[in-house]
Amino acid sequence: MGRVLQIRVMAYTFSEKEVEEAWPGLYKIAFGQEKLSGIARVRGVLELVDTLHDRVRFEDLDKKMIDTLSPRLNKILSIKKQLEEALADWQPQIANKLSYSLEDELDQLEKEIRQL
Repeated sequence: MGRVLQIRVMAYTFSEKEVEEAWPGLYKIAFGQEKLSGIARVRGVLELVDTLHDRVRFEDLDKKMIDTLSPRLNKILSIKKQLEEALADWQPQIANKLSYSLEDELDQLEKEIRQL
């Protein structure tokens, strides 16, 4: 890094609409209950994971939904943490592989909640 110029390795969602299209059920669980406000909120992949985690921990979701979400969500949270650590350690190749794993797990969780 330069004296003034900062160099970052980061992951972000380019299109929030793609998140909703890829995982509509999870998106609805995470963001569908929010009331509209003047505050803009990012609704990307990583935010989806964090919000699902919050909903399971703090919201009054149906017990069956919590039981379905919890096991795989714990694995997803672990992958997210590894991805963030890889980015912090400037390991974009590892972060890239983990991003695919994270999305694959979200795909599986989406299939599981469709069975409810």
